[in-house]
Amino acid sequence: MARSDADLLNATMIEGFARGEAAVVASVYAPDARLLPPGMEARTAGDIQQFWQGAVDAGLRHAAIETVSYEEHDGLAIEEGRWQLRASADAPVADAGKFLIVHKRQPDGTWRYALDMFNSSVAKPSA
Repeated sequence: MARSDADLLNATMIEGFARGEAAVVASVYAPDARLLPPGMEARTAGDIQQFWQGAVDAGLRHAAIETVSYEEHDGLAIEEGRWQLRASADAPVADAGKFLIVHKRQPDGTWRYALDMFNSSVAKPSA
């Protein structure tokens, strides 16, 4: 996998948010992928699209993804980075944090997200 392949998957995710299409966001995941969001159980298959539909329904339309490190090992690639979500490019940041994605080569030779774990870096008010 070339780093450009990872960048293309990330760009597809960003485009999906911009278009308000959770199906496009979810298209970067392998059929057997696992999404590991904070404070929730793992999401798989159709649950991943449903998860991102919630973000789209909340009005989030601008995603930014920055890769911090990237390594390849045979049919896997590991990407660490930072993310931000906003309602629009000029809106305040709704949430931001860090992620770790394991990309996996698929049987047809394409690459998809196999594991996606992220969490927020935004301080939450204490109760």
